[in-house]
Amino acid sequence: MKNKRIVSLLTAASLALASVGNAIACTSLVYTDAQGHAYVGRTMEFVGVQPDHLTYFPKGSQFTSTTPDGKRGIAFGTKYGIFSTSIKKGLVPGDKDETVIDAMNDQGLVFSMQSLGGNSSPDVSRAPQDKILSLVDFGPWTLGNFATVAQVKQAIENKDVEIWLPTVPFLGQGAFPVHIALYDKTGQSIVIEWIGGKTTVYDNSVGVMTNNPPFPWHVQNMSNYSYLTNVDKNSGKFNNLSVNAFDGGGNMAALPSVETSPGRFVKAAYYSTFAEKATTPTQSIITLSHIMNNFDRPKNISIDLPSDMPGGERDMTSVKGAKSSSEVTLWTTMRDTNQNQFYIRTIDSVNYSMFDLNKLSALKGVTKVSFETLNANPNVDGTALFLK
Repeated sequence: MKNKRIVSLLTAASLALASVGNAIACTSLVYTDAQGHAYVGRTMEFVGVQPDHLTYFPKGSQFTSTTPDGKRGIAFGTKYGIFSTSIKKGLVPGDKDETVIDAMNDQGLVFSMQSLGGNSSPDVSRAPQDKILSLVDFGPWTLGNFATVAQVKQAIENKDVEIWLPTVPFLGQGAFPVHIALYDKTGQSIVIEWIGGKTTVYDNSVGVMTNNPPFPWHVQNMSNYSYLTNVDKNSGKFNNLSVNAFDGGGNMAALPSVETSPGRFVKAAYYSTFAEKATTPTQSIITLSHIMNNFDRPKNISIDLPSDMPGGERDMTSVKGAKSSSEVTLWTTMRDTNQNQFYIRTIDSVNYSMFDLNKLSALKGVTKVSFETLNANPNVDGTALFLK
């Protein structure tokens, strides 16, 4: 039975790898300070279409999901305020709400949607209609109703909702090619995936998520890096020759330098583990920003030629002809889950802008700020862009 389960998992992983369509290279990780408080970072790599604005959904915002046949699914209001990078309505034809991509609620629960090819949708044809939830509405449902990852995990296990995966036209003809990472202020994390037509929740003890292969493969792969350490070996001897290193950093020789999903997973685990544990929130955010700099990719650092596609990086929308494509870090986010602060830096900015969810709670309606406005007002505290 155990061997059959392993074969099944490997088969699912192989199918997922074989069916990877257009890649989006995203990295999320959690860093904890000396007091155990959680700070969550995430990068968004892509070539074309992207979230183009920030949205604040106040407590009491209303959402209505749809069923696979276009009928009304679950309807719900939010108990908590939500701050999000968002994609406009219409990601899925007929969808009535914008899609939450990377977000946090005022309880310190963080939601990260990232690329994962090879998904297949669960069959919800026998589920009660008022429990059916489209994956495009999964962000508002989790952040609007729960404060911890344990609560989300329990709700999924209780089948409070039945999740299905729509087709997103600009991402191809298959099921929505994403998976979800959730983090809370204690540093606890889970990953949710839909390989094999099932909703599977994994406890994320490493606190990292990237992209393909599916999450269990990455966890197993970490065993291949058990020798990684932050301790330098500065001296050695070869026969009768004694040697001393000129500077530090030799301990990182075996750390992956590639920007592939497996490489970024290991690198994220390394940096979030060994970075010094800061003692104040300000120091913690600064430390996290340095960690996230290791995943910041400018334009043309890696390009894919049209003669070498499909595979690798490519524009999901416009690069279909003679142009090469370059996947870049369009934005980076950081979250202080205990102070309810959301930071974002776009590709057009040097500094992060900070948004204080505690102050935004004064807003009574859904409020949006475009990336264009954000880039034109590069203030460290961006809260005023919403309040004014």
